[in-house]
Amino acid sequence: MRNRRAIRVFSFTLVFALLFLLASCGFSYEKSRMSKYVKMAREDYYGVSVSIPAAKEVTDEDIDLEIRTFRLELRTLVSEGELTVHAGWGDTVNLYYHITVEGEGGGFLPPEDFSNMTDDAPHGFVLGGEILPKAFENALLDHAAIETHYAPTTDTEQTVGANDVIYLDLSYRYTDGENVASGTTRAARLDLSENAVAAAAFAGLYPGDDFDCGMETGEPLVYDWDGDGENETLAMAGAVVSVSRGEILGRIEADIEADYFDDVLAGKHAVLQYAIQTVDVYSVPEITEELLRENLPEFKLSEGGDLDGEFRDYVYQVLLNESRREWQATIEEELWRRFDSLDCVRKYPAAALREETKAQEKQLERLYEYYGARLEEEYGVNPFDSVEDFGYAYYELDGTVYDNVHEYLKKEVVPHTVKQKLIIYYIAEQEGWEMTEDEYASELPDQLAYYASSEGVTTAEVMAKYGENFFRQAVQYNKVLTNLVAVTVIE
Repeated sequence: MRNRRAIRVFSFTLVFALLFLLASCGFSYEKSRMSKYVKMAREDYYGVSVSIPAAKEVTDEDIDLEIRTFRLELRTLVSEGELTVHAGWGDTVNLYYHITVEGEGGGFLPPEDFSNMTDDAPHGFVLGGEILPKAFENALLDHAAIETHYAPTTDTEQTVGANDVIYLDLSYRYTDGENVASGTTRAARLDLSENAVAAAAFAGLYPGDDFDCGMETGEPLVYDWDGDGENETLAMAGAVVSVSRGEILGRIEADIEADYFDDVLAGKHAVLQYAIQTVDVYSVPEITEELLRENLPEFKLSEGGDLDGEFRDYVYQVLLNESRREWQATIEEELWRRFDSLDCVRKYPAAALREETKAQEKQLERLYEYYGARLEEEYGVNPFDSVEDFGYAYYELDGTVYDNVHEYLKKEVVPHTVKQKLIIYYIAEQEGWEMTEDEYASELPDQLAYYASSEGVTTAEVMAKYGENFFRQAVQYNKVLTNLVAVTVIE
């Protein structure tokens, strides 16, 4: 009896071990019957109609812009910090800036982080870099640093005077009797020479001193803050960060474009007060055969050929191919939007979920190392203390319901990615679009070269890093999506 029982226990243990071993062997999309996991009708993916913008036609203006951009990317620094140099398109202006946005109760306070007037160093903006609003960029053109100056001081031995400009980090509450606004902000600029009430409240304070004007103690400041002829009440508390004496600032007042990327400024009436500390001016090299050989080795000028004409033809083909890629990517995006709306996945293979989780975790680590190295090289410091810290920023997880990055990967990224692979391999199986060995061998060099170039390593290192299965999946993806785009009906 004891022996039979021992045999049963041993047999159960052996079967469990075999099941565990089989489950841990991984999941092969190529060898599995996808219909077991996915159910789709052919009309769900073949010849579907999608609404996308028409493919962009390349124009002479596009070519000229590409040439100018190419020249600008090859610029050579010839002057830095020369106060008499005026800023031009593509130059870097190093600004102390202070932006205020007009609100319902007036616009004398800047939004959070819209000023660096209390920082130690100015911030550099490339004119034409699409970071500053166009109205601000245009006003800064042909403006020399010597035309403005800004001299803050945090000297704790010198008190605030009636004609000083002070910068405050504060919390505030503002009311005009009808509207009430409150919040916190840093580097709020206050010119005491224009406001006798504020000058009296801050007279005698030192840089670094705390103050309270009616938030908890003391009296709020009552003054015609918005210039409408009626007094408004401002209560605020915080600290005097710095004092500026004799500053001269430029001033731009403009309506910001409605499609500006920052929602705080988009479509608003805003004021920029600024001082250009330095201007970094760049020369643009002439496009020569030597320059192209050094920077664009793939460009081949025919013997005795016309450099300008052939280079324009080359730029045209680059832009044309880029336009086609963008058009195809737009179609693919629309296709995936349709796939994601389909309830077509019968079940997720556990092994596929496990493998994808490991792959996403490793990918996050690689991204952390890659971007961390770039940031340290460019700025001398990596702002991310850990992979977790980087992941929160990379996936924009602040304020989400996920406890950590790994939970987000497991619940969102991994199932979505596995679903995409299941669909791709299902369609490949149904349509006979499985990748052949010849196709894999033909496309692998381009795949390896792309990743090697983007990461600055050898193709052998890329293959060792990602593994053959990664590139097999990439080639299979490309084949299915290319075929799908070809049969998609564009509305």
